[in-house]
Amino acid sequence: QPAPPLWTSLSRAAGLLPSPRLAMSVLPPILAAADLGFPCGLLGLMPQVSPVKALLGSVFMYNMPHMVRMYETHKAGPVDNVNPRDQAKSLLESSKGSALIAKAQAAHLNGLESFPPFAAGVLAALYAGVEPAKISQLASLHLLARLGFNIAYMGTSSQAGGVLRSVCWLCSLLASCQLIASAGKKISS
Repeated sequence: QPAPPLWTSLSRAAGLLPSPRLAMSVLPPILAAADLGFPCGLLGLMPQVSPVKALLGSVFMYNMPHMVRMYETHKAGPVDNVNPRDQAKSLLESSKGSALIAKAQAAHLNGLESFPPFAAGVLAALYAGVEPAKISQLASLHLLARLGFNIAYMGTSSQAGGVLRSVCWLCSLLASCQLIASAGKKISS
């Protein structure tokens, strides 16, 4: 069997990272703190969006998969509004529900997890007086990445789709971290 990549070997030997996936989780805040986020040229391609409206857009993005899950659940039978989470689990175990139910639920939960850093970044950047265009561009990038994440998560089952989903997730988290880092830089200057 081939040798693991050098980063994996060194990090495991040092006891730093149990898996390369963990490295992906710490990479965005490290890059943002080192001022190595998205370059201005890429951000300049992003559409302008009101930062506060972007917060609403993010709420829509994390609820979109939930609506897909509810639709798929409804197709399998009446929705149990008393205990919908157990209903989704039972549908999957009984093979009455589609695999999309589980994918949509996972995408929804990931969206819920991504919202706090994004909201904190937008609000901190607004409070700190970061250039409005930069806040807008990073917010747009976050929303586009979350849209790509949702589509890749719910619409694919391939290895390539998984890679695309991970790249979208990484971009959305980096945009949020870059907003926070921009606020910190502005406050400390």
